[in-house]
Amino acid sequence: MVVRHTGVGGLPTSPGKITRTDFASSDPAELREVIDRGFGSRLQLGVPRRNGWRATVSQLDAGRFTLTETALPAELTFTNDGQDDSFVINTLLEGDVSIDRGKTVSRYGPGDTFLGTGPGCHCAIQSCDVRVQAIALPRSLLTGVAAGAANPSGPSWGFSSPDPVSDGAERWRSTARYVGGLLTSPGVAATPLIIGSAARLLAATALATFPNNALVGPDATDGHDGHPDTVRRAIAFIEENANTDITIGDIAAAAFVTIRAVQLAFRRHLDTTPMAYLRRVRLDHAHAQLMAADPARETVTAVAYRWGFSNASRFAARYHQAYGVTPSDTLHQH
Repeated sequence: MVVRHTGVGGLPTSPGKITRTDFASSDPAELREVIDRGFGSRLQLGVPRRNGWRATVSQLDAGRFTLTETALPAELTFTNDGQDDSFVINTLLEGDVSIDRGKTVSRYGPGDTFLGTGPGCHCAIQSCDVRVQAIALPRSLLTGVAAGAANPSGPSWGFSSPDPVSDGAERWRSTARYVGGLLTSPGVAATPLIIGSAARLLAATALATFPNNALVGPDATDGHDGHPDTVRRAIAFIEENANTDITIGDIAAAAFVTIRAVQLAFRRHLDTTPMAYLRRVRLDHAHAQLMAADPARETVTAVAYRWGFSNASRFAARYHQAYGVTPSDTLHQH
């Protein structure tokens, strides 16, 4: 068995870092242990179809979510008892998968995207010579995005189908490719603002990809809370916490209103959104750091990442629109 734990780029792991784990083995007992421990499933391993088979698992753990690519060159049966707290979204790259969920049996082939396991999901999964990408999203993350709640024990909701809506699979795969590239970009591992944004992007895409009952209409009291005091409380919280991974739910909670109420208040009084206001505050912080930085020791990319801007061209465009110069001009003005 070969197992390696590193930070992205070969750096030692530490709190706040993206952790990479690589596993490879031809031992059925070792494979069973890894699957049972890492995926919350019980594994029954069939006889491999060929000699010299080798299973591999490569996982990026970003704390808020995990991205795993697994190759299992054998006939396998997994049973899941629904105890895990994460929803696992799979994209099958090679091989065949059959999932018996009790009332229905679904079969998937290369290119298919589907919900595998999740809280309360009791199922039996059979696979044959598969290579699969799996992204695990905690229920609390999805709940926060779905219900706009800072408290992960928000309203009850669920997915109504394991299969994507029309055009949803390609949307999910595109987002997964983007996030996968982001996690392996130099410098991203130390920037929790970007990781938090990526987690919420995955959650929002998952909710748009698979049918669910998470989206609810506005509450009648939301309009009553859209007054200036709401904006003042929200702004104070944003400006004090702009360097941390805060969400729209956190902002609403700090203002003692619902997410829709704080959005309405910002639209009504500032003609913007809370998250747009947060991005501008972070842009101002990035501007101040570039003004004070030593160009021999600092880079535009590092400053952008530090303040949650993962796309260099969009950061430069926003910066130029706000200050009339490029970030590089500011950094090298000394």
